[in-house]
Amino acid sequence: MIAGRPSFTLVVAAVVFICVVITFLSSGSVRSQLRTTSSPTRLAYSAQKHGKSDVFNATLGFEKVIVIGLPERSDKRDALTLMSALTGFKLSWIDGVIGKTVSDKALPLGWDRETMQDNNLGSWRGHVNAMRRIVEDGISSALIMEDDMDWDVHVKAQLEQFSAAARTLQKDFHRNQSLESPSPYGQDWDMLWLGSCVTTFDEHLPAHLKVVEEQRDPRKVLIFDDPTVPLPPHILANGSFSWEEYPPRTRIVYVPGDNVCSFAYALSASGAQKALHHMGLEGQYKPFDNHLSDLCRMRVDGMRCVSVVPSLFVHHRPKGKISADSDINKAGQNEEMREVGFTENIVYSTRLNLGNLVRGLEPEKQWAE
Repeated sequence: MIAGRPSFTLVVAAVVFICVVITFLSSGSVRSQLRTTSSPTRLAYSAQKHGKSDVFNATLGFEKVIVIGLPERSDKRDALTLMSALTGFKLSWIDGVIGKTVSDKALPLGWDRETMQDNNLGSWRGHVNAMRRIVEDGISSALIMEDDMDWDVHVKAQLEQFSAAARTLQKDFHRNQSLESPSPYGQDWDMLWLGSCVTTFDEHLPAHLKVVEEQRDPRKVLIFDDPTVPLPPHILANGSFSWEEYPPRTRIVYVPGDNVCSFAYALSASGAQKALHHMGLEGQYKPFDNHLSDLCRMRVDGMRCVSVVPSLFVHHRPKGKISADSDINKAGQNEEMREVGFTENIVYSTRLNLGNLVRGLEPEKQWAE
């Protein structure tokens, strides 16, 4: 069950969230501004009128929203189709790949079938197919997500806040191969990593993941007083820091050091080319998300990435058989049942609020706070 029913309606919740965004963008107070941790300068932006930014369009400010999923997982397609319709955007599906169907001749350089799971191979091929689709079709930008995602019912307002922070970080990015089509997220990004499960900041990288000093970029932008950020003990995804270091309800936008899990990420046209080159042609010998992290951390081919924690898209664990959770990490013959579904770090879970949303009722918090 979802606990902690708020006293305001969905409409009122949206209005309150808009007020927070406007205060956040225009106020002179420390608690309501974007702040870069590498400089004492406080950054303020002119608030865009709610709903006018391209972030609020039917593809979240990208040209496409692509979902990778095995055709036989019709349950996941049913859920995401309903979720996206109720939160105001549309999906384009691309079939996932069964690893054992990948020919030995087409294996990525360095892949060892003896030590690596076929499921990891299938995941790699499905994501690379999505990258190739962007390049083949000349798509200006696309959000790529896996088929077991969940997001907050206020995802468009979240993305509007993220877009302002992402534009701030791009001020120090090099400008080659900028986006030709205007993007609400800025013109100089290659990848926006919007869904991961573990975050390690650049300055906290372990020795084996260090990059050359001139490539380090510890900059961050803090979004304060975000009502869709969970409070302790429900806020997770910190691989190298404590949330006690930040005020409650802070979301952090940063240049990624090392991320785990490829839940959701966006690629620009130039980003898809760089990703296809590195991920498709230069060899793979470990899980896809580890190589995706290398792509950003090592600035491969000049890759320019921005990420966010807590993530905006997170893997949902539904009620029912635990063995059905993932098509990559198999649970064997485990027939244990989960009585209540949940999603880490998502306060107003779209998946858990489907019953309310289809009836036109207000969304409920996942946890009592």
